Amino acid sequence: MKQRSPAEVDAALARYAALIRRYHGTLDLVSGAALERLSDHLAEAWAYADLVADLSPAPARLADLGSGVGLPGVVLAAALPELPVELIERRRKRTAFLSMAVAAVGPTCAEVRLGDARRLEGPALDVVTAQAVGPLTEIYAATRHRHGEAVVLVARKGAGWRAEVDALEDRLGATPEVLAALPRPGHGTLLAVRALGGRPCPSSE
Repeated sequence: MKQRSPAEVDAALARYAALIRRYHGTLDLVSGAALERLSDHLAEAWAYADLVADLSPAPARLADLGSGVGLPGVVLAAALPELPVELIERRRKRTAFLSMAVAAVGPTCAEVRLGDARRLEGPALDVVTAQAVGPLTEIYAATRHRHGEAVVLVARKGAGWRAEVDALEDRLGATPEVLAALPRPGHGTLLAVRALGGRPCPSSE
């Protein structure tokens, strides 16, 4: 999968960070504390991009649930410009900001989508990313109508991530494959799990 050069990504993310600083108060994007740690948050989002870039087979389409201010979705789009990335967000003001952010880091294959992921249709998804959205079972259930034969869920989790993987296995009746469990000092574990696509997950709806 083609990636931009480090210099190109740095320039794109500098433009993105400038937008966050400009509009964080007007659009209530991030807290003051989060703004002070913006470079740290961008680095954490970059870890998502590194992980996705290393997936095999290379994904054809990715959805970022609850994109909010665009972490990690905008960073993924900036780093992997040829990967179709859907930034899914239910708040209209946030989608307006995300559209500006995507334009600032472009050109990319990213698109901003307003609405609930459970009700949005589109091409099959290979990868779903999420940050602070909910347990793996909820991430899976919200997108299962769009999964291909398999789907990779990528999310930052706390110390109980193994229990979430076990819960997903119980709901699906199939064992998910843990592709990566990367400790992030002070930020939990960045987890990537491959599961069979489209299995019913009724108790998480």
